[in-house]
Amino acid sequence: MSEYMIKVEQLKKNFGALKVLKGIDMELKKGDVVAIIGPSGGGKSTFLRCLNRLETVDAGTISIEGEYLVQNGTYVNAEKSRQICSRMGMCFQQFNLFPHMTVLQNLMAAPITVKHVPKNVIEPEARELLKKVGLASKADYYPNQLSGGQQQRVAIARALAMQPDIMLFDEPTSSLDPELTGEVLKTMKDLADGNMTMVVVTHEMGFAKEVADQVVFMADGYVQEKGTSEEVFGHAKNERLQSFLSSIIR
Repeated sequence: MSEYMIKVEQLKKNFGALKVLKGIDMELKKGDVVAIIGPSGGGKSTFLRCLNRLETVDAGTISIEGEYLVQNGTYVNAEKSRQICSRMGMCFQQFNLFPHMTVLQNLMAAPITVKHVPKNVIEPEARELLKKVGLASKADYYPNQLSGGQQQRVAIARALAMQPDIMLFDEPTSSLDPELTGEVLKTMKDLADGNMTMVVVTHEMGFAKEVADQVVFMADGYVQEKGTSEEVFGHAKNERLQSFLSSIIR
């Protein structure tokens, strides 16, 4: 078993002539929480989408729990790829809940259809997850009956229903009002406290400071600086990082 849950080496991704990722390296051990910060257009979300093959890379290596997803730009076969990616759950900016399904049905859909878990097995697990994210009483509600913050917490619970080893978050609070952001961040903090390995692309500097074991500053397609939250926020060396922090932290 590898000591790394995620290991990325010299990852490159282009969209046509546009070079978005220009050689990214990153390592996460079990239980690590990595916050990726940086200006819009710096490659953060693209990097996250490359980790679970929502985007294919042009060069580089990604291994998940010691198994190669892509090695020197060459992917493993489709079946192996699916198996490796199934170890990662992902939450997006938009909640992407099924509007015609209740909250409980949203949680149960993927385990039943993808993993063939019997309904009588997954239902108590799904209810327990709703309790975990503070929404036990909303099991029979439909998404449009919930606030944005509640919908995002359902989306997190839905990802957890697939029992991933790693959770990926792509700016999960960016479309929420400030008062709703707190409840989602609390849910994520609880996950971190429970030793879930997490990669979080975020604009929430307070969360990055408080929860992340490692903060990665990404801009212009490169990792410009990384370190503990104290190192990145308290002793930034990179000029690009210094100007980024001064623009957002008044």
